[in-house]
Formats: sequence, structure tokens, C-alpha cells
Amino acid sequence: MLVDRAWEITINQSSKKITRRHSRKKSSQSTDTKGERFFLQGKRWRFPRGLSTQDVETRISRLRALWDDHERFCLSQVFVDPSAMSGLPEFAIEEDAKRFLKLQSSVTGPSHESDKAAGAWPPFGVSGRNGGVTAGDKAADWSPLALWIADQIKHGVQPVPLPPLPELQSSVFRNNQVDYRFGHLAQVFSGPRESHPPTIRDLRWQDAFKLLNRLTEAYPSVPWTMPQHHIDETARFHEQATKEAIATTAKVRSQKPLSPDIPLIPGTFHDSVREYVKKRTAGFNQGDEFDGSGHSMIGLAENFAKRQPDLPLATLDFTRCQEIYDFWRNRPLNLRTGQPLTYKHCSSHIGELHRFFKWLHTSDKFAWRRPEDFDLLETKVNRLPSDRRSIQNIEIKTFSVEHLKLLYKHALPAQRLKMVWCLNCSHGAAEIGRVAWEDLFLNQPHPWTNEGLECASSESDSWCGLLRPKTDVVGWWWLWPETTELVQWWKADLEKRLKRELKSSERMLLTDKGTSLYRDSSRNAQTSFANEWSRLHARVAKAEGKDAVPRLPFGTLRDQMSNWLGSDQNRAVLASVALAHGIPHKGDKLLYKHYSNRPWAHLFEAQKEYRQLLQPVFDEIPDPLVIHDPLTSQIADLWNSGNQDLRAIAEACDVHIVTVRRKLRDCGLI
Repeated sequence: MLVDRAWEITINQSSKKITRRHSRKKSSQSTDTKGERFFLQGKRWRFPRGLSTQDVETRISRLRALWDDHERFCLSQVFVDPSAMSGLPEFAIEEDAKRFLKLQSSVTGPSHESDKAAGAWPPFGVSGRNGGVTAGDKAADWSPLALWIADQIKHGVQPVPLPPLPELQSSVFRNNQVDYRFGHLAQVFSGPRESHPPTIRDLRWQDAFKLLNRLTEAYPSVPWTMPQHHIDETARFHEQATKEAIATTAKVRSQKPLSPDIPLIPGTFHDSVREYVKKRTAGFNQGDEFDGSGHSMIGLAENFAKRQPDLPLATLDFTRCQEIYDFWRNRPLNLRTGQPLTYKHCSSHIGELHRFFKWLHTSDKFAWRRPEDFDLLETKVNRLPSDRRSIQNIEIKTFSVEHLKLLYKHALPAQRLKMVWCLNCSHGAAEIGRVAWEDLFLNQPHPWTNEGLECASSESDSWCGLLRPKTDVVGWWWLWPETTELVQWWKADLEKRLKRELKSSERMLLTDKGTSLYRDSSRNAQTSFANEWSRLHARVAKAEGKDAVPRLPFGTLRDQMSNWLGSDQNRAVLASVALAHGIPHKGDKLLYKHYSNRPWAHLFEAQKEYRQLLQPVFDEIPDPLVIHDPLTSQIADLWNSGNQDLRAIAEACDVHIVTVRRKLRDCGLI
């Protein structure tokens, strides 16, 4: 731990006695606002203040690694007259430099200088020319270049740019000699002074690239980078060289050469997946809102990068494409449960892979093209023994009339509205949650009567007509009297809570804040429906017994009427009309693309028949606005009467304030 030592001298004027007091403060308790200090090989660095302990430790580790690199670099330095390097290949210079260092290390003791003066060193270079050779220092010390790198590390710079020329020159040049590894710099500065590049940015890309390689060899722990224009020029040169090499290979093999207009394939599989996710996300944005159905699709695409290894797109051939598909075909394990993923889930990933590769094939950013035999890839998901369904699980589970009686009995008016609506119109949360007031036609004949629709209707009838989301399939439903009564109550109650009139374009189910109860942009758009349904189940279980009603999801209500209709083969088509499905298959002779030809009148008659089947449900509670639970009813009456003090209501009902709050929430009053 770093310490700060302070000596405080206090002089007692009466006794002239000097008292010395030593205090030691740990850095974690120090009030020093200048930042932590670090000492290494005689130099001190003070890190910027405000860094976390982990950041400080990371930078200290980088500084130590830098010193290790620098020490090796210094002890291996050999300075050579630039004139001795002209005309010699680099490998010869490197071999002679290593031989020189080896011979120098073998000469020890007093005879070192005399041997050197007597010509003990062989000529430097295979040409025999020796313009003077000097070894680096026997002990490493900080050079201007190393100090500059350390300063970049101290400030957290990563990657580190090429160093300034002054620090570089003062570290690799000495007495008109240059470190043999940086001999190319001697050529850069060999001309007249006015021709010398003033900064690193003014170097040719060839010189900058060679300098990058030399610095990487000298200081491997430092993540070096070049200026962007050098990176672009270097990449263009090597890309063109690669194209020429590919063209030569194709010519030798008598293959069709690569078109010069087609760039080489950049990026990796994970890079392309991230771009695809951005594209998919943008596609699900509708104005200022996000289509919540996109969460699932985007999650599938994100799994490609999360669960599959990365690889360069240039190597993504037929075999590797098959490996990507095989990962999902073979049903990988669920990371949470340890069980194989379901057949449906893996099929969804396969479908998203199809869309991904189609996009990647047409994307200009990556220039990847599908292999010619891409259509021969095996994409069928494998079946497992555990997929075999029991004969008992084939039938769709629904509520019986007795179950519906109990649910309706203990439901609050707002819950009854949702429950009756879904039974009446074969809707789930996504459908009822998107119904707007302009979709309702209360107390009037069917709006299409004047357009030729033949169905019996009068002023006492009410209707709902809307387009199903995504598919735009038209749906029409006759509304039961109970449904109409609950809708009218809900509208009046909602306007009272919002303290304003409702607009025709607004959705029917809103919260007290005026937001949609069905949250389109949320990953779990129907959470509020599911939570309310769970509270109703808990209330029924408490009053009637744990197993009085099966724990089926809210969406079961959507299947009730269609399942009843489907039991009669002759009326099975009405189930599709009730669910606002499209054409089930091309051979269907009853469901046509023209909505006017659909059997609307037969559906409305079937709705009336199903209403009669559920008559026992409504006979149990004739008034849908009556609350069965006396305590809930009492609390709601007190709240609606203007007494909105929760503590006063709790005292009046002799219950805990938490109970009051829960009951009011169940009623939709808070």
C-alpha cells in the first residue's frame, strides 16, 4: 500500500523544545486530491485523481510490463553507422547485430577495451564494411521514448498512437548512429532538412507501417496503432495485393477471376450479427414507439453471437454455414435449465438464420456472398425422444362452465370486462389490448348492413370490428348484452378517473395515467393482464379451495369459443373466422380473400348460441357490476364516496392498511 510520510515540527516558545511527530497515512485514508503515486526504477508517476483502485492497479501492471519490455530492448540495442547499413539486407544486419552482442557478452574483465582496440570485433556486415558499431548501455534506464509511453499509460490511453518524432529520434539515434532495428528511419531523415517529415502523421504509410512493426517487436505489451489515414492507405495497398494474388491463383487453376469491383470480405460473423440486430431493431421502430413483437426476433439474432463462436466472414463457406445451422439443429442445452431447447425454439432460430444470411448476402458493408450450393444446406431441426407428446396433452385445455362461474363470481367489474370480452370475441390480451373506442359500434345495426351484408340486426345490437395486428385480417363480433353493459360502465368510470373525455382514437383499456394497458413496446406486453389474472386465481383459491379452478393462463379465454365451435366439423371454419385468421390453406373453399364472402351471419348466430351455453355463469351474478366480496365492496364504496384516506378506510373496515391498498388496486381504483 502506498504511504505518505509527514513530519510535523512544533516549537514550544517557553522551553524552546523541538517536538517531532511522525504520522503515517494510508492512501485509502489520505485526503490527497492529486491522485495516487507510483515509483518504478527511479521515476515517479502520479495517476489522475478519481481513479478506482482497479484502474490504478491495471495501469501499474501496464507500467511494469512496459519496463520489462524496455529493459530487454535497451540491453539488445546495437547502434550502427547508417552508411554501413546501405546495401545490406535486413536479415544480414540482424544476424550480425546478434553476433556482435554475443561476442561482446563473452568479453569480460580488463581486457575488454584492449581487445576492442586491437580489432577483436569482426567487420559488421557481410560486405566487410564497418562504419562503427556501438552496443547499448549495460544497464537499462528510462529513455525519452519509454517515458512518453509511460505517460500515455498513466493517463489510460489505449491503444497507444505512434510516438512523436523527437522522443523517438532521441531514443533510437545516438552519436550519428541508429539502432539497427530502426534503420529505415535513417533513410527517412537522410535528405536535406527541409525534406524531413515534421510529424509522425507526415510519414509515408510504408514508413509508418514499418515503424509500427518495429515498435510492436520492441514493446509487445503496448497496444500500438497508426493514424487513421495510414491505416486506410495500408489496408488499401494490402487489399489490392490480395486481390492480385487471388486473381493469379484463379488463373493458375483455370477458374473465373474475382471481379475487381467486388471488395474483399471484411469483418467477422459477430460483427455482422451486431449490424443485423441494429437493422432489425430499426425495422421494429414505428415512429417513437417500438413494436414489442420485435423483442423475440431480436433476441434470436443476439443468440447467434452469444452462443456461437466468432470467425472471419472471409472463411464463412458452405461448411461453416452448415456448422452454424447444425448448432441449432442439434438442440443445444438451455443455459438455465440444462435441458435441450425445445423444437419450436430451435426452429425459430433456424428461421432467423435464413433471414440473417439473406440480409448478409445483400449487405454492401460486408461484401459476403452465399456459396453457390447454399440451398443444399441441411436446416431441419432434429427430433428427440423427449419430444414425443402424450395422448393426454394433445387436447387443448379449456375451462368448464363451472370453472367460468367461479372466476366470474369472484372477479371485479374491470376483470369481468376483460373476461367476458375475451369469451365473447375470442380475443387474447394482444387483441383486447389494442381495441380502440372507434372500433366499437354500440346500440346500432351492423355497419355493413347498407353495403349488402345479410344479417339480422337492430338498434339493440352492438358490434366490434377491427383489423388484426400484423396480418390486417378483418374481424367482426356481435357483443353480448353483458359485454356492452361492462364497456359502458368502464368508459364512464375511466373518464371519471382521467377527469376528461376519451378520444375515439384512444384504446379502450387504459391505466389511470392514460397509458395503454397493453404495452406494445415492452418485451412482456401482457404483464398487467397476467398479473391481474393471477390475483383473480388467488382470490378464487382462497374462497373456493386450491383446486377449484385449474391454473390456466389468461390466453385460454381466447380458445374457449373456437374450441367449442371446432368440435363440430361443419362449423370448424367459423372458429377461424372468430379468431380472425387468414386463409388456412390454398384449398380452403370457405375462407376467401374477400372479407365480404366470409360467413359473418353464421358467426354471429354461433356467438349467440355460445352465450346461451354460458347462461349459468351470468345467472350466478345477474348484475355484472356487483362485487361479490363484501369487504372489497365496502372498501370500494368508501373510496368512491369521496373518503380517500387509506388509514381512515382501514379503521372503518377494521383491516390493515395493506389490505385496503390491495383491494383498491384489484378494483382498479388506484
